Amino acid sequence: MLKRYVYSLLALLLCGCASQPKEEPVEIIAKSEFLLLQANEALRQNEFDAALALTDSAQKLTPNSANVYFMRARAYSEIGQWQEAEKAYRKVLELKPSYRGVWNNLGNNTFRQQKFEQALGYYHKEIARNMRFPPPQSAEEAVPFYQLGRAYVELGKVDSAQICFQRALAFDSLYALCHFNLALLFEDEGELGPALTHAQRALQIEQANLEYRYLVGELLVKLQRYEEALELLREVAAQWPWHHGAQYNMGQALVRLGRQEEGKKYLEEAERVRAQDAKIEHLENTIRSLPNDPMAHAALAFAFRRVRRYNDAMHAYKVAAHLAPANMEIQNNIANLHLIKGDTLKALNQYQRILQHDPKLANIWLNLGVVYALARKPQLARSAWENALKYQPDHPLAKRYLAKLAHE
Repeated sequence: MLKRYVYSLLALLLCGCASQPKEEPVEIIAKSEFLLLQANEALRQNEFDAALALTDSAQKLTPNSANVYFMRARAYSEIGQWQEAEKAYRKVLELKPSYRGVWNNLGNNTFRQQKFEQALGYYHKEIARNMRFPPPQSAEEAVPFYQLGRAYVELGKVDSAQICFQRALAFDSLYALCHFNLALLFEDEGELGPALTHAQRALQIEQANLEYRYLVGELLVKLQRYEEALELLREVAAQWPWHHGAQYNMGQALVRLGRQEEGKKYLEEAERVRAQDAKIEHLENTIRSLPNDPMAHAALAFAFRRVRRYNDAMHAYKVAAHLAPANMEIQNNIANLHLIKGDTLKALNQYQRILQHDPKLANIWLNLGVVYALARKPQLARSAWENALKYQPDHPLAKRYLAKLAHE
């Protein structure tokens, strides 16, 4: 969820032993922490079941490791299992009260549930923890102040939010995300000059970040600097065709420059995208009410997929798969999405896993044959499509593909 605490966790794991009982042999601790590093990588790739399984293995080796429970909590947070995540974080505090990031992450979880007052309390506890157990001053000190500022924004306490963002930047002047959120705050207050300054600073720090690029472009439109805005917004609109603001502001800038017809196309697209955004927002609200409903997550994933937000779609599908591991339709959608993203190896592995569960699924054999064909393995493609016909003799696509393969 939060990059800086991912890095913090990795540092803890690599240093080793900080939260382990002294009686554990060094080689056992090292093996446990290696498993946690693997779990962290699995979590990064949305492989939630693998992350939890690796964490279970680490816990068998070091049952009283705070690092183990911290990883478990992060995994549960990623799949929206808030109560389980909180239990694991509380266990971390029981084992090691000075563990960095626990209160902050609890705050993030309640923030994601829109419980902003409760989130404030957790962020204050993280800040207090840092004061009670002061490490050497570092950029990590900025994180809870930044999160505190975000919570104040949601509660409409603008002055408090600004103070917190400034405190965070005092610890870490290169905190791009904090510059970005401070820019948004100034923009909401109508202070476009300071907003642009912080947005440009965020983009300067992370030049490839499209979200920062968009905000700078949007502010330039508001400041009537249309030519400059176009240079930034064109790339965002191309790479994020689902982004309403990018389409709308591109259209506005073009119209203001007298390029009416070109601008009209972007404005029409913006209206279409806005309707899609409304549907996605509705589905996200449904998940807040029904966090354990796999089909709610699958519906959100499908909506993301339709607008080509493939990374978001994959995350939602993987949560759905964790909640309903025996649902082969969800598993098939994951494989199809790997294929759409161009990762034929992951698609292949996913289709094979599905067939291990149920080898009689003709459509999966069909899709597996497509992957083999794309990989220029015609014999394997033929075998897969023949299996599709074995289980569904009248399958039209399998017949067509085999005929085409024979002709070629």
